[in-house]
Amino acid sequence: MHRRRVRRARWTIAGAAVAALAAVIAAIAVVAGGRGAGTAGAAGGSLPAAGTLGPAGSFTTVTGATRTISSLRGRPALVWFVATWCPSCQAGTQVLASKIAAFSRMHVRVVELEDYQDLGQPGPGMASFGPQFAGASYRNPDWTFGTASQALTLAYNPQGYLDVYFLLDSSGRVTYINSSPGSTMSQLLARAARLS
Repeated sequence: MHRRRVRRARWTIAGAAVAALAAVIAAIAVVAGGRGAGTAGAAGGSLPAAGTLGPAGSFTTVTGATRTISSLRGRPALVWFVATWCPSCQAGTQVLASKIAAFSRMHVRVVELEDYQDLGQPGPGMASFGPQFAGASYRNPDWTFGTASQALTLAYNPQGYLDVYFLLDSSGRVTYINSSPGSTMSQLLARAARLS
């Protein structure tokens, strides 16, 4: 019995180490310019600034509908750009699933978007990523999953960060920018509460 626990603990530690190593390698590849042609990061611009109107652009929901950032106005929105192959994005989606009810109570809609062409790396599509990592919360009407157009990705994520989110007020102004909601959820919820 003791050997099984030790073996299981070793495999758990080894699995966590491999996931962490994969995240570091992916981050180094992105920083070093290891993106595919035509993906985010090629333009090298800067993120939209807090206090400015969020850039316009379109995205396609997992149901095939084309939506725009301006269509989100009238209600605060969390717009989160992710790479579906990114371990922190997967973990962040799981954490967000546990907090989606809090966002709903604050009348903040969540829009989780796969970066255009997944930043040039292979990863699952949002139609499979969403249910896998959000679980039952995937069907929450206040959470939309989709894929950003190339123009939208370049406008919000020109550096090709693995994940970055923007909290927009009801008029579409950027009020808060951060990444990795799995690690920054308490700050994000505090900022979202100011908007309701």
